[in-house]
Amino acid sequence: MTIKKRTLKDHLDTPMVLIDLDRLEKNIGRLAEWAKANGKNVRPHIKTHKVPEIADLQLKAGAVGITCAKIGEAEVMIEKSRADDIFIAYQIVGEEKIRRLLRLAGHPRLKRLSVGADSIEVAQPLSDAARRRGMKLPVIIKTDVGYPRTGVPSGKPTLELARKISRMPGLTIAGLYAYEGQVFEATTSADMRRLAAEGAGRLLSTVDLLRADGIPVETVSLGATPSSRFTVKIPGITELRCGTYIFNDQMQIRYGSAKEEDCALTILTMVISVPARDRAVIDAGSKTITSERSSEFGVFGLVPGRPDLCFTNATEEHGMIHVTSPRRRPKVGDRLEIIPNHVCPVMNLHDEVVAVRDGRVEAVWAVAARGKIR
Repeated sequence: MTIKKRTLKDHLDTPMVLIDLDRLEKNIGRLAEWAKANGKNVRPHIKTHKVPEIADLQLKAGAVGITCAKIGEAEVMIEKSRADDIFIAYQIVGEEKIRRLLRLAGHPRLKRLSVGADSIEVAQPLSDAARRRGMKLPVIIKTDVGYPRTGVPSGKPTLELARKISRMPGLTIAGLYAYEGQVFEATTSADMRRLAAEGAGRLLSTVDLLRADGIPVETVSLGATPSSRFTVKIPGITELRCGTYIFNDQMQIRYGSAKEEDCALTILTMVISVPARDRAVIDAGSKTITSERSSEFGVFGLVPGRPDLCFTNATEEHGMIHVTSPRRRPKVGDRLEIIPNHVCPVMNLHDEVVAVRDGRVEAVWAVAARGKIR
């Protein structure tokens, strides 16, 4: 289907991913303004959107560069966006990936490529390969500040790793970074503020250890959308790596970092069956919107402005909507929009998205970094 510019969104085929441009631009601008007012850089994580045109909007708003999760994402962005300063916030392991990384680092348009590391086992092969090519690869050490995934423990373990990396001829230490995943344990705004402060405190005390040891630390980077409104005000943090903030989703609504009107991405879907007074069926199932957090939230997404409709179940091609007010139950052919529980995996399901303004199509964007898992 060829989608023409200025087409009314109500004339689009379904299911379809819609991006509200006014909301998107507002979300990008809000974080940019917060960062500028507090002396922070923004390096957004493009794994949320995977769209070069959106990365360009973030860069135009003042982002110093972008963050990628995988080399494949970075390869797409250097070719299709204006990004020339890329941080791959991931551990690059294996000869083939290291070869691709160093080839990307030598791209003529790229000003800077940095990469994460959290162990000698990750860092040493990077150094060896970079040294053989006569390169110095900037490394940002991943520090665990409370979320048990990757990362060397904060404090002395990070210092010990930094000492070893600082002696590696193919690497240079560019800073420390952490993921604030522990903030998702918060149940109140006060909890969120406390957890954000605790995580930042662990990272900053580790920075002090490195600097006291004579190891320069330029970048001090944190990333998590729900806590960004607190983290941005913490002195000593230099960079925010948020991703979900550009779209928001039901998860961000539940954590108090967004409202329905801040959600820039929705799934346009159509009612295809109303087999019972309390049930309607839409043409968006788990292949369209994923099942992420459905077990936790009890729903597969939020129907904005319709508290009487509850997206309770999904199979691959069908979404089941529980209707609590039969007098308002949808009819076959009605269109609904769904705010996903978690927007990032939704984007990875779709080849393209439609950008709309004032109810009309303004652009169709390819999700160019979709499926770049290596």
